[in-house]
Amino acid sequence: MANLTIFKVEQYNQAYYKIFSGIYNDFKRSAKSDYNFELEPLDYDHFIKSVEEGLLNCLILFEDDIPTGFLAYTTIISESLELNIIHCIGNENLNAKRKLLLEKFLEVNKALTFEKVVTYPMLGKQASFAQEIGEFGFKITNTAVMAIDFTNSQLINKIKDTPCKDLPNDFSISNWKTTYYKEAAEIVHQAFKESSDALFDSRFQTIQGCRDIIEKITNNIYGVFLPGITKVLIYKKRPVGICFANLTNDSIANIPIVAILKKHRNNGFGEILLKQTVDNLISSSFSGNWNVKELNASCDSDSIPAVNMYKAIGFTEHYTYPQAYKPKPL
Repeated sequence: MANLTIFKVEQYNQAYYKIFSGIYNDFKRSAKSDYNFELEPLDYDHFIKSVEEGLLNCLILFEDDIPTGFLAYTTIISESLELNIIHCIGNENLNAKRKLLLEKFLEVNKALTFEKVVTYPMLGKQASFAQEIGEFGFKITNTAVMAIDFTNSQLINKIKDTPCKDLPNDFSISNWKTTYYKEAAEIVHQAFKESSDALFDSRFQTIQGCRDIIEKITNNIYGVFLPGITKVLIYKKRPVGICFANLTNDSIANIPIVAILKKHRNNGFGEILLKQTVDNLISSSFSGNWNVKELNASCDSDSIPAVNMYKAIGFTEHYTYPQAYKPKPL
């Protein structure tokens, strides 16, 4: 009789420090190629330190007492329960193993799932789990990552040579100022409160939540904020639109948000803000301030206006991924 494999899922503890390092480092080696990570993941000891300090949580899948997979997540974000990665060695019975990890994750966090939306960006090969995750009450929106290759000199010259559209009277463009915080929160709230983003990031549903997003952008939580590149649309001396910009790392820049007040939409203002932001970033990068090789932004891949806005500037669709979310019970 063939021996049956015994599976179990356990929360990380210090007893697993040595035997877990192999599976974590297997993930670290494949983070960019298999999961589209832009940043290098934490090294093993820093990852473990984050788990021990409660910044991250880790569940480990064992097959006959040998670690072969793990799930990492965080509970410290006030508005959501964020599942960061599910990684397993090999491809045999891959989704069955993912299910075991996800079942344990939902069991451990049962109380929190009544208070918070569960979010899970299914980057890279995790997309193959999108159908099965629906069995656990998750819903899916599709996110497109749009990008400009700054190493493509022909493309960059074309963008630089394309003139920006003119603004109507009473409108102007300003760089970011801290005095714009209050208006910026209202702009972002109006633009995103009914969007697919609000389904998996409930902060967009309230002014207070939008203030939190803006504070994290401008306080360098999501990257190095670029106030001189961030552009604000002004109408009769009041902000009515915004395009934030930051540096994810030394070579990658990001547009985290483009937003226009509802009554000023459908006038091409988002494209104008984005164009001026991109032009400024190109000038600053090629003048030696940074060495940007890529600029990227994410948007709902089903939002044709958003996708077309980015394409009009020179962005192309780099890749798409399923953004899974599990709503709070009604």
